[in-house]
Amino acid sequence: MNGLRAVMVCLVLTCVAATSPAVAASPAVASPSASPAVAAKPAWSELAVPAAAPPVAVADLAARGPREAWATGSEQTVDGPRPTLYRWDGTAWSRDTTFPGADATGRLGKVRFVDDEVRILHVRDGAGEILCRSAAGAWSAVPLPRELRVHQDSTAVPGAAWVVGEDDTGLKALRYDGSGWTAQPTPDGVLHLMGITARAADDAWAWADTTTGTTVLRRDGTAWRDANVPLPPDGNVRTVLLEPSGRVTIGGTRYADGVPGTYLMTFDGHSWRTSHPPLGDTHTAGRVRGPDGALWLPVRSDRAFRSTYARVDGRRTTYSYGPERTNAIDVRPRALAKAGTSLLAFGTVEIYGSKPNLMSERLGG
Repeated sequence: MNGLRAVMVCLVLTCVAATSPAVAASPAVASPSASPAVAAKPAWSELAVPAAAPPVAVADLAARGPREAWATGSEQTVDGPRPTLYRWDGTAWSRDTTFPGADATGRLGKVRFVDDEVRILHVRDGAGEILCRSAAGAWSAVPLPRELRVHQDSTAVPGAAWVVGEDDTGLKALRYDGSGWTAQPTPDGVLHLMGITARAADDAWAWADTTTGTTVLRRDGTAWRDANVPLPPDGNVRTVLLEPSGRVTIGGTRYADGVPGTYLMTFDGHSWRTSHPPLGDTHTAGRVRGPDGALWLPVRSDRAFRSTYARVDGRRTTYSYGPERTNAIDVRPRALAKAGTSLLAFGTVEIYGSKPNLMSERLGG
């Protein structure tokens, strides 16, 4: 009997050890009617952000891990927008004003991590450059080879960086290999490059307006080609999420009978699958694959004084809410990032009687 009891105890302990991480990662808000014996699930908490000169804009948020994240944006000055850069150290947000051009008009764009460096697109006085911050905290800059009228997007991976945009002669796809820039031709019929991302130096993806509609392009190290993605009719592409596993997730908006709705497409290495979660016309550029494996997106809030986040896991869509903010007219997270086992949000909040300023929230500890 004692031997049987010992076996049963071991089985119970094994089951608890196997299931407790999933419970801890669950994003749903605990029900008021939940049993007191059930541990409280993670909730969103407010994080302080040093104020900027409102109104402000948020461009990007990226995290390398739980103790390093960067957020870019701009504040308004009498001379025009001035770039803002914020760093998360695992405990608090602080503003970084040490990068070249921090006190001049301009803007910052995408943040990418390349080995030990942080790389950020910087545009000022019509000229563009890639800012590089070393592990020691020193800044340097790699200027673009030509001045672009429009700097649409950028990305960087070990061994390569891209900037896409337009000048007076048309669209440009510029690639940096560590020693210099080259202009990459795009397929015939491409009218406008809307965004770019990459998984490796020889695996880059872009989305474009073409003479036949929206198209996803892929570069395999030799040339840009149509990726032959079966996008929904009358749909656009907001973002392409490339994951180390090889999975690709495309998010955008399609119009059915003139009504916009969000769609998601996932490629598992063999085929594409399309879903239409109940997200209205949510702008999917702010989404991220969370630490729980689900897709997370900030959505238009249906509650006063609080932000709203959607969690899409297969065919199931659930929602969670940020902390209540007194007298908030609009709480609007713009970007999400996975920071270890937590989620970070960065955006704007407008308090009654003031202009929008910066806000941040975190799910988990």
